[in-house]
Amino acid sequence: MKKFTLVLLFSLCILGLTFAQDDEKIIQPQKEAITALYSSAGFTPESFNNFLLQKFGKPLQELSRKNAADVIKQFQSDTPPSPRNTAPISSLSQGNESGKIVAQYLEAGMSKRFHLVDGNIIQGTIQKIEEGVCFLETQEGVLKIPTTDILEETAEISKRDESRYVGPVIKETMESIAIRSKYGDVVIDKKDIRDMNRYHGGVLVPWAEEKKRFYRSRVSLTDIFMDATAFPLEANAMYISGLSIGYGFTEQFMVRTSFGNNFNGDLNLKPMWQFYHENSSTQRMGVAVGLDLYSRHDMSTVLANYSRYVQKKTNKKLVTDASMSNVSVDQLIKPEYKSVFFSEIYIVYSKLWSLESGRGEMGYHFGIKTNTLPFIKNNMLDTAYQWTNDNINKIPFRIWGAFEYDLTKSLKFAATVWADNGYRYRTLKEVRTDYFSDSTPFTLDAKGGEYRTIDFDFGFLYAVNDSFRFGVHFKEPYFVFFWRILEL
Repeated sequence: MKKFTLVLLFSLCILGLTFAQDDEKIIQPQKEAITALYSSAGFTPESFNNFLLQKFGKPLQELSRKNAADVIKQFQSDTPPSPRNTAPISSLSQGNESGKIVAQYLEAGMSKRFHLVDGNIIQGTIQKIEEGVCFLETQEGVLKIPTTDILEETAEISKRDESRYVGPVIKETMESIAIRSKYGDVVIDKKDIRDMNRYHGGVLVPWAEEKKRFYRSRVSLTDIFMDATAFPLEANAMYISGLSIGYGFTEQFMVRTSFGNNFNGDLNLKPMWQFYHENSSTQRMGVAVGLDLYSRHDMSTVLANYSRYVQKKTNKKLVTDASMSNVSVDQLIKPEYKSVFFSEIYIVYSKLWSLESGRGEMGYHFGIKTNTLPFIKNNMLDTAYQWTNDNINKIPFRIWGAFEYDLTKSLKFAATVWADNGYRYRTLKEVRTDYFSDSTPFTLDAKGGEYRTIDFDFGFLYAVNDSFRFGVHFKEPYFVFFWRILEL
């Protein structure tokens, strides 16, 4: 009968909420449902009223219908409220006219921002406490603050691994936060926090406001323009970009594929494995190896990158000379080598660290890449042509270094420099035609361009939200976008 009554009350609450506005006062069925829930959870009316003051700053009868619905949902969640996580009424300051809760946990060594009853906020470290006075060391000097003027600060933290902690904040830096529980002190890296609500003197500071105090950029890069970093996607996440699709199987392993090549008959897979990583609250580092596998790759495209090392046997002229402009790359290659199995392999080292201001990160990436061209290059040319004897064309290579810097939470600056014996500079018009208008759309595989071994690029990436970003830079492919889909 009791269960039936609770179900009926919850049903009436939901029915009432269907037609209610968020700011309308709590209705009687909600009050009765909440009373039944907090009694079952072990709250007394006094302790539950204190819980509501901490969470909403008002008692039960003054809650809105939305507040009441939130309370009911929290009691029905996997981590319902408990009296042991609620400060007792006795912690309210007798002389505090605002009714805010003063700090219960103060001790020497605590270092954080202290909120005071008069609205002051002071960053500092407690040197000592004598006769009810805190000696607080700040940049401005040592301040003497009565303990009854310092507000209690508690936090409800949900981590990305689904664990949850509730308790007073005892220490905080830009990278971590420490809270006290009945089982001991817990130090949590802010990069691991999924959601957090904080209470200053019982007044709620929502997570949306809290996130303004620190951040790591929304733009977490798996690639910088055309070069990979050592950071894969999150587990069970997928991305779609202008050139490829990727999926993160684990935190250290992901697979990509260039969908344009797939549509044109060149099935391909690009696994990447981060085989070494170190993470801390202030920095993250990784080393990864990647392998790009193509089933029927257009080798005339590959040869176009290296055609400056091809000459005609009879006159020794390079095919890139103006006098040889009538010779196409398709004429250089034997028919049986136009579409063959092809692969690239690379290794990359990445390191990012938090800026001293706490406003984002900066870091660098170094990588080296080669491919399987040397295994077929001596047989793929038509009999009228040959490779030069220049040492630079013996082994295909690309060596790159990239830099990234968070200008704001959503805007990132990135730059890269490389040495590549198969690189060609192409204009925006050439790239646009290659991507949209030729016989192989959505791939960058056309011939032509200005051959350069060393070059650099820079640009900006903007994160519209946690899932979508776009970027502009000054070399191929000029424009990039990235859409991440989490938890497929």
